[in-house]
Amino acid sequence: MKKLTALLLAVSFMSVSAASYGAGFALYEYSARGTAMGGATMANTAEAASLAVNPALITELDGTQLQVGLTMVTADATTSVAGDSRSLKNDIWYLPNFFITKKWSDQISLGLGGFSRYGLGGEYNSPVETWLGSNLAYKVKLETFSFTPTIAVKANDEISIAMGLEAMVIGFSQSSYFNLAGPANGGNFEISGSGVSWGGNFSFIYRPEWAEKWALGAMYRSKVKQNLNGRIETNGKTFPTINIHGANAEGSISLPDSISAGLSFKPTEQWTLEAGIVGTFWSAYDQILIQYKDSETSPVIRNQKKYKDVYRLNFGTEYKLNPTWALRAGYVFDKSPINPKEMDTLVPVDDRHIASVGLGYQKDAWSVDLAYAHIFGKDLSGYSHQLSNTPIEYTDGKSDIFGITVGYKF
Repeated sequence: MKKLTALLLAVSFMSVSAASYGAGFALYEYSARGTAMGGATMANTAEAASLAVNPALITELDGTQLQVGLTMVTADATTSVAGDSRSLKNDIWYLPNFFITKKWSDQISLGLGGFSRYGLGGEYNSPVETWLGSNLAYKVKLETFSFTPTIAVKANDEISIAMGLEAMVIGFSQSSYFNLAGPANGGNFEISGSGVSWGGNFSFIYRPEWAEKWALGAMYRSKVKQNLNGRIETNGKTFPTINIHGANAEGSISLPDSISAGLSFKPTEQWTLEAGIVGTFWSAYDQILIQYKDSETSPVIRNQKKYKDVYRLNFGTEYKLNPTWALRAGYVFDKSPINPKEMDTLVPVDDRHIASVGLGYQKDAWSVDLAYAHIFGKDLSGYSHQLSNTPIEYTDGKSDIFGITVGYKF
């Protein structure tokens, strides 16, 4: 039962980095143009939203440029625990973003971005009181927002580099229902919390004069340790079987570092092609530490996750119909780090295939970009070690993504 206690607490804090829409714990929908091209915007045309993908690109932007956008996401999936299935309720999740850049001099550019790198939301259909999966979680809402002040330097005509900080604000809530001890001893409890974590990044763009149709971009994101403060609400009840009671709690997790790269090719003035890869070192995310604040005797809870290092491949293209209109398309293969021996109810999908299309409009100082993407999730079977090796299966995972970005050049 101590292992179940660890899961109930740790999953709530883990949710600050879990995502239903990107493999493992990530979101990549930073702009409509990027979404339409499958995220393959690391080494081609610069935009203010490059602050989220490859900040070194902003040295190629003149004056002051602003972009604001909104991504809307729907998700659907079914989780079966010990043969008993529940599907997610229909809902829409909103991911806002903004980016502003300023060319300080011929060599130096500054930028500030605000966007979500992690997000999770979902609620399973009733009845949850009789579903074994409710002991893990039946409802969760996570919202994160990162602020990224950045400086970029144009080293010469071929190379620009950039460095940035990241302040990530986190807020979440999660509901679970303990029913292993029978209806008389069961009940609902909610775990909520918030915090701020810090990280950094380094990036470059290389446009060789000897191969002017080609460009190479890359970015490194540092490991981030998150310290969270939260509370467990039990409506006055206690659950001695699993050692759950209403109290303040704290926890910490380490988000892994990652490295990404993109290679762009422009065969004509109209066509732009790019292929990219993102490697995330999830093996560094080995455990979650949780403890109660109000009890010195409460042991530190160590919830082992045993995630795998994974990769994400993306391909994107853009075709300029004329100086005003552009068509875009993309494809992504997103590998999941989930360990089949450590499954839960929060991220009910395995590897993902993503197909996307989009449209861009540019006129004078204004621009408008639109995007649509569909996620095809792979089924996964395994079990939950925290629930005494109970079988768990994810099926029918899919998601729709709609994006819009509006830009203005001052």
